[in-house]
Amino acid sequence: MSETEQPQEPEKTIFERDKTAKEPQTNTQKAPIKPKPKIKKAFVPTKKSFTTDKPMEHRVRNIRMTSLESAKMIWETLIDYQNDLSQQEMDDPDKSFHDWEKIEKFFIRLAKKYSACMSKNLGGSLGWIYQGMEITPQTIDQELINSVFKSEKFKIQEPIKTNLGFHIIIVCESQVHTPREKIIVEEKPPLF
Repeated sequence: MSETEQPQEPEKTIFERDKTAKEPQTNTQKAPIKPKPKIKKAFVPTKKSFTTDKPMEHRVRNIRMTSLESAKMIWETLIDYQNDLSQQEMDDPDKSFHDWEKIEKFFIRLAKKYSACMSKNLGGSLGWIYQGMEITPQTIDQELINSVFKSEKFKIQEPIKTNLGFHIIIVCESQVHTPREKIIVEEKPPLF
């Protein structure tokens, strides 16, 4: 080639000559395509119920009020809080269990502030309740024990009327009752 000659364009273009070459692309795309996120399968616990001949016991929390109106007001507050938590979206598969923990903590705060029961300092905890247990007249009566065994776990029941007042109860845990030995403290004679 001489210096005065201009380079000539080949007769066949690259994509016609070479079958492995990529064809020229035009930019017609407006926005980059985002990859679709993989959907996580949420763990949905199934309600399994079992029947047993063994006696059951439940760990219960309680708010005792003196009037039905105040008990209804606190019960509605708890239900509203529970509904607000259930409407929040989260990717956590254990959301229902975390929500229940939050509800129990909220219940403890309400019990410490408003309950008229002696258990208010413990967050309304009545401990483990089972049929045939020793009844303390200031805290528990037989009507309350019967209503605990009728209620479902993780469900806030409407206020229950007993001789002691109006109770809002939640069953936090359930298990098969195992009798516990009572600890007997022996008194030592005084030393002189």
